[in-house]
Amino acid sequence: MKKVCILITLMYSVLITAQTLTGNLKQHIGQKITLTGFNYNKTTELAKSTIDAAGNFTLHYSKDYKGMAILNTQDNSNLVFVLTAPSIQLKGTHLKETDSLQFINSKENTNFIKYAKDQSLRGNALSAFAFLEPLYKNQPLFAKQKKLLKQLKKEQNRLQKEDTQFVANLPKQSYTRWFIPYRKMVEEMPVIVRKKTAQIPSAISFFRTTNFNHPNFKTSGLFKELIEGHYMLLENMGQSLDSSNVQMNLSSKYLIDNLQENDSLLNTVADHLYNYFEKRSLIKASEYVSLYLLDTQQCSLKDDVAAKLESYRKMKPGNKAPEIVFANNKKLSDIKTHKLVVFGASWCPHCTKEIPKLIENYKKWKAKNVEIVYISIDTDPAAFKKTYKNMPWQQTHCDYKGWDTQAAKEYYVTGTPTYYLLDANNTILVRPKTVLHADAWINR
Repeated sequence: MKKVCILITLMYSVLITAQTLTGNLKQHIGQKITLTGFNYNKTTELAKSTIDAAGNFTLHYSKDYKGMAILNTQDNSNLVFVLTAPSIQLKGTHLKETDSLQFINSKENTNFIKYAKDQSLRGNALSAFAFLEPLYKNQPLFAKQKKLLKQLKKEQNRLQKEDTQFVANLPKQSYTRWFIPYRKMVEEMPVIVRKKTAQIPSAISFFRTTNFNHPNFKTSGLFKELIEGHYMLLENMGQSLDSSNVQMNLSSKYLIDNLQENDSLLNTVADHLYNYFEKRSLIKASEYVSLYLLDTQQCSLKDDVAAKLESYRKMKPGNKAPEIVFANNKKLSDIKTHKLVVFGASWCPHCTKEIPKLIENYKKWKAKNVEIVYISIDTDPAAFKKTYKNMPWQQTHCDYKGWDTQAAKEYYVTGTPTYYLLDANNTILVRPKTVLHADAWINR
């Protein structure tokens, strides 16, 4: 009896410290239902249950959670909404039948769903006007319809003003009022790059005036999307790579400076930026972030993040590359020519695509006194031998330790393929992004 009382007490204490989402969805009877939230770059399961025979469900989630959430049902239907009230009730038939959905005790969600529906219609209309406007301006067939063109422009302005006014009329402390402008920017950035290039400066300014420390970002689901979308915009805005790098570095500096007082979030962002730039071979952008973070004394970097960033300080051009000892006891420094050190693996699709390019260029490079040294991070001897047999260069080295290969650790290799071009004294000249990039340097 005592154990039962303790159990009841514990259950009661959990319930009074939790928030609740209840609802009725008759077309989802018997299905599992899951409530998912956000934690910056990650999603997190808040609660789950099963919808009963009458269509009812109850989900209890942490009293501390406030922000965006996704309700998922077993038939892969979902609904995005706002969790800001301690007790929310949802009524409807099916999550995909949005016209049937009604929130009780949550004016915030009523506003959010109304905005989402209206904005979808406004967006369709504005897209149609954007198509029609140049036709009525430039095509002789429509050129006489001046009044209609004027009306189109007037209607565009009305819809845009209506959108802005809706957000302005929301309560100042409303999560929805904060959320909508960031959601719009995330959605519009790809369109700005393709069709609305005149808006690029304002989009850049939007990013560089954003307070990334705002607590709402944690549960918005927008943190990663906003950052990646911004760098995508800078990468594709039609400028030279050098100009794009300058803009990326300015944005990275702003972002790092903005997060200086938030070590935990700064580490998350540093790791994400490094991986994002490396994956896209944006070496200059990655180098800037790494060196700026390492030189900024106010921040405290985690060991694993700092180790990644150190590659750009210890392996920057002009530094001496670490020695590599091969299986036959010969050393990298024994090769008295320029050399391209390549880190790859048999399981890396991009590496295997690059091998024919390396072979194709090798004879030409050899004539220019450049040798290739290939370091494999394979762990399977059979796969290594099958992939790398009969390579024309002097050294193809593998100790089958994978990422624990000494050379990979000392050269701070975190992905494959990775290239370093060294001179005859093992001084680092450049870290090429591709075989084509290496060839350009060697030809130079």
